[in-house]
Amino acid sequence: MSREEEIRQELFDHTLNGHAPEVKALTEEALKLGMDPMDILFKALIPSLEEVGRRFEKGDFFVPEMLIAARAMQGALVILRPLIAET
Repeated sequence: MSREEEIRQELFDHTLNGHAPEVKALTEEALKLGMDPMDILFKALIPSLEEVGRRFEKGDFFVPEMLIAARAMQGALVILRPLIAET
């Protein structure tokens, strides 16, 4: 597994679990490695929130878990949004 694949998986996991500092640090690392901001968004962050939604529907997650995951993703979006706007 390449470091980019590892970062995608770690971003997915940390977003899912609401670990905001890790999500921010991994987003910065991904960009330093030259990963595309859209790739980070669509292959790691959005799928993670989709999983949060599935777990909410099943009753495994509740509103607090959803909010924590969304806040973790928000930290990444603060970094990614200006870069995505440039494209």
